[in-house]
Amino acid sequence: MESTILCMLTSALCLFTWAFGSMAAVENATQSTGHESHFNRTRANMTDIPYEIRYQYYKEEVEYCWNTFNNSMFTLKYEYWCNWEHIVSIYNELQVYLERSADFLLIGFPNEAAHDTILKAHMHYFKNCSPLFEELQDPPENILFGLIFAPICIIPFLITLVVYKSNTSKPQT
Repeated sequence: MESTILCMLTSALCLFTWAFGSMAAVENATQSTGHESHFNRTRANMTDIPYEIRYQYYKEEVEYCWNTFNNSMFTLKYEYWCNWEHIVSIYNELQVYLERSADFLLIGFPNEAAHDTILKAHMHYFKNCSPLFEELQDPPENILFGLIFAPICIIPFLITLVVYKSNTSKPQT
């Protein structure tokens, strides 16, 4: 039983490495050679592998993904770390890789490992990025008091008006 699981996991790992090494290569291969059915059959066999083993492998893939993201960010100049135009493709690769890895291994996404990785990326690379818009502030006190007390003063008047109208109107028959 264990040797069967190990064999299936090994073949899945080889296929996984091939499949996610270059997404363009996967698309070309499935269109030209018909490997799509083999890919789906291997993915379907993932259900035979216990969840704990698949999740452990997923955590290893997440670590590899983090290292790839880390290397990509270090090749980028520090000044560009907060510029979305420069990091969007790198950040997108991180998210897509985490998502597709989880999908391939039949692990729900988002999950704890992916969440921790994205959080680690934000804490490490983007913690000093300031928002592009001006932070909203409270209005001055005189305007604030007017906005609060105007409705409060109108309520007794409206209650009086409703009571007066209900007492003076003729009953409808």
